[in-house]
Amino acid sequence: MAAENPRVWHHLRQFIRGLDLLVFPPICLVCDGPFEPHASHRICPTCVKAILTDPHEYCRRCCSTLGPHTQNSDGCTRCVRESFAFDEVFRLGPYEGQLREAILRMKNLTGETLAETLGEIWADREVTRIATLAPNVIVPIPLHWQRRITRGYNQSVAIAESLAKVVRIPCEARWLRRVRPTPRQATQSATARRENIRGAFRTTLLCRVRGMRVLLIDDVLTTGATAHEAARVLKEAGAAQVIVGVLAHR
Repeated sequence: MAAENPRVWHHLRQFIRGLDLLVFPPICLVCDGPFEPHASHRICPTCVKAILTDPHEYCRRCCSTLGPHTQNSDGCTRCVRESFAFDEVFRLGPYEGQLREAILRMKNLTGETLAETLGEIWADREVTRIATLAPNVIVPIPLHWQRRITRGYNQSVAIAESLAKVVRIPCEARWLRRVRPTPRQATQSATARRENIRGAFRTTLLCRVRGMRVLLIDDVLTTGATAHEAARVLKEAGAAQVIVGVLAHR
């Protein structure tokens, strides 16, 4: 029975994790250092502080880090000529330091706990912003099933579901699917990224997005090509607004 219900497995993993914290001294999932247990997760206070500290202003259209006194009401120099299907974007921080290390570790087969924890601490920091944005639903960027099998899980789903639980907004991981595998975006130019990802997403028969404000969640944003294509598909299905939230901008 439990095998048929992913929620049962989720609660079972949470219970086992709690017992594990009681029995074994916690080791930080980011820096591997031991620390005194203080919460239900396994990131030490030093790493949590570093991950949650974004020392830079950033562009609300593309998430790029801005220099001091930069005006970007219509976009920064990197995106002012770009057209995005999403309406706004916010980030946890730049792709550097402990946040970069956490994201790299999160993409391993054993990284699901770390992804869930990043979703929790991100939600704690952004709960006021998210309440102001007032999304109706949270939708994670999907992986193609081939890559999901290789990785063992979808990190964006783990982040989104964990965040959704904190902010108490429904998470619909099955409204959007990736219909074809695509080469890794990190090795592509900005133009190639758009061509590479074009047509990669579709909404499913379960999708009920018409008239909704959507919070679209991914781990890393570089040029915005993936978020743009996913937002375009959601808006074609009737979404009124798409706000993108990412852990980091690279």
